[in-house]
Amino acid sequence: MDFYKDGKKRVLIFSLAYIPFVSGAELAVKEITDRINDLEFDLVTLRFDKKLPKFEKAGNVNVYRINSSKLLFPFMAFLKGVKLNRKRKYSVVWSIMANRAGFATLFFKLWNPKVKYLLTLQEGDTLDYPEKRMGISKIILAPFFRKIFTKADHIQAISNYLADWARKMGARTPVEVVPNGVDTSKIKNQISKIKNKEEKIIITTSRLVHKNGVDILIRATAELKNMAPEINFKVQILGSGDNKELKDLAKKLKVDDIIQFLGHIEQEKVYDYLAEADIFVRPSRSEGLGSSFLEAMGAGLPIIATPVGGIRDFLKDNETGLFCEVDDPKDLAEKIKKLMTDENLAKQIAENGHQLILEKYDWIKIAQKMENIFKTMQGKMKILICTGLYPPDIGGPATYSKLLFDELSKLGIEIDVLVFSDVKKFPYIIRHIIYFFKTLNRGRNASIIFAQDPLGSGLPAAFAAKILRKKFVLKIVGDRAWETAIQKFGFKKTLDDFVKNSFWFPHPVFFVRLGQKLSTKLANKIIVPSNYLKNIVLKWGIGEEKIKVIYNAFDALDLKETREELRKKLNLSGTILISAGRLVPWKGFNALIEIMPEILKEIPDAKLYIIGSGQEEQNLKSKISNLSAVRQDLKIEDKVFLIGQVAHYKVLEYFKAGDIFVLNTGYEGFSHFLLEAMAMEIPIITTKVGGNTELIENGKEGLLANYNNKEELKKNIIELAKNELQKYELTKMAKIKVAAFSKEIMLEETLKILRQ
Repeated sequence: MDFYKDGKKRVLIFSLAYIPFVSGAELAVKEITDRINDLEFDLVTLRFDKKLPKFEKAGNVNVYRINSSKLLFPFMAFLKGVKLNRKRKYSVVWSIMANRAGFATLFFKLWNPKVKYLLTLQEGDTLDYPEKRMGISKIILAPFFRKIFTKADHIQAISNYLADWARKMGARTPVEVVPNGVDTSKIKNQISKIKNKEEKIIITTSRLVHKNGVDILIRATAELKNMAPEINFKVQILGSGDNKELKDLAKKLKVDDIIQFLGHIEQEKVYDYLAEADIFVRPSRSEGLGSSFLEAMGAGLPIIATPVGGIRDFLKDNETGLFCEVDDPKDLAEKIKKLMTDENLAKQIAENGHQLILEKYDWIKIAQKMENIFKTMQGKMKILICTGLYPPDIGGPATYSKLLFDELSKLGIEIDVLVFSDVKKFPYIIRHIIYFFKTLNRGRNASIIFAQDPLGSGLPAAFAAKILRKKFVLKIVGDRAWETAIQKFGFKKTLDDFVKNSFWFPHPVFFVRLGQKLSTKLANKIIVPSNYLKNIVLKWGIGEEKIKVIYNAFDALDLKETREELRKKLNLSGTILISAGRLVPWKGFNALIEIMPEILKEIPDAKLYIIGSGQEEQNLKSKISNLSAVRQDLKIEDKVFLIGQVAHYKVLEYFKAGDIFVLNTGYEGFSHFLLEAMAMEIPIITTKVGGNTELIENGKEGLLANYNNKEELKKNIIELAKNELQKYELTKMAKIKVAAFSKEIMLEETLKILRQ
């Protein structure tokens, strides 16, 4: 980034309006800039009122107001920006919306092509509104309007709806969704919103314009008055605008005694009104996001909205709010009545909405994401991901690497992936040498080499990074030396016992252990997915300051089919037990197959499906055949199925369609499969080893058993299969728990490491 003589980094903002003329977009600028202290912001805006100073300091923003008409604002603002740039030397120019401020920013970018250009989309009107306003002049202006999108170096949209609009307008640059937030510190603290009081309060906070559907709310008030005369309620409408037609409508429908038009209310006092209300309603005809909804949810109000624009990002019907039809007063009245008469539903929706705001929409978190965008725009980061597995391979490293590729690419970070499995056709040592030279070649242009294991891809990558003088980050999800000892040398003990054992030269395990220790010593930073693994790596002699625990996350597919539809699709019937993972000795599939005869005595329709591939496949097939020969009466071969390796979405389909997920594993650093099973709402039985206990508390999010304890596993499976209430409670708590392992948190923590 460029620096002025005082060393301060500077961003130039173009915004058609700013304080004191504040709507959602202007409020967002203030909330974000107030929380970013490493940058200085200059903002050029229109001087709507001659009483306002031409310059003032507002928070962390230097506000420059210019005398101009709206029509000439793009040109006058551009000229002001050019003049300021001669003195202030900006590296980022930031447009607040694709309006006249967007044209000013476009002109500035064309004049100063080296300055990075950030476009923020906050539009709340229908997306064809800008071109409609152009009228006949759009023949000339439309191509320039599209350039507001195509010339941007980075686009931030407050909803997926607006992000899709940017792509449709031709944007080929990273488009990142960062919503507006809520200042949770200002919200009045309340537990429940539907109270036992004589008069219920319905509230809406919005500008009195056609798009916000205030007229529909007034008509719905009349409908509600007729359909539920026993309910005593009033409607509070907060917002500025021409309300004469709306007041006339209320009078015509004879609800003017119920509806209060309160006019413009200062933001600080809006929270006071929300604190006293029971239900928030806005039947929008269009919406970029809907910051007023977020404020109401943060205040603990159940909300009712229409399924338009960015509202779908935060409102899940019957979960975080209720949807009503667009332009349908009767449907809106019915939804209001539903919340007024069903206290449990209203309370649950209010609690879910409040929790969502705390997790994703706090201004502190939003500002951090925006600060990351500015940092990304300082210079393009290039990362080479070295991994053993990548889709269509299944397993934690494959899922994690694909997630990094998808999400970091969206942030404008250049990602290259080098997969170790591509060289596995070569002999053992030769493959590592070939992979080393591949890493050396592909790593030349990288800022960071990020390996996903300490040996196969990690050791060659560590040497390549050392030669290239590149930063080397290493993720460790297990102990390859222990795996080798079990698979090839008959070692029977746990990983905790293994780290205490010594293997001396020239034992092969000695070399494996030496290799992974060497790669960890060469790493600048080590990421582990659990505290359990951190303690293991510490025992390798690695300093604690080098190790960072970042819990894995995943981007769970939203499977549209119901459980019943998936069972039919996958041809599943009976009580379905699912297990998944690499077919290796410590995954304990052998024990699950061995207890199936006993399970079938209690649950005759039980079936076991094992998903995955690996070296144990033939042994497991032999086990099934031998059991089938011994217990011909049970027909084991018709009850146990090895599915093999399948696509990731197919794994999730089996999870969602199954009755119980069983993971009898002797080791887990941190299991993606457990996270995915929790998200797919299948009850879980697993072992109390490794990182499993950081995910599941016995009897709360799942059931825990001792590894390979057949009696314990059998007992848990049989009892859980027969207890529908316990299944429901376990999946309910698991779904709450899994929300804490969001990809946003994981990516944010990972980015901090990479940017260091």
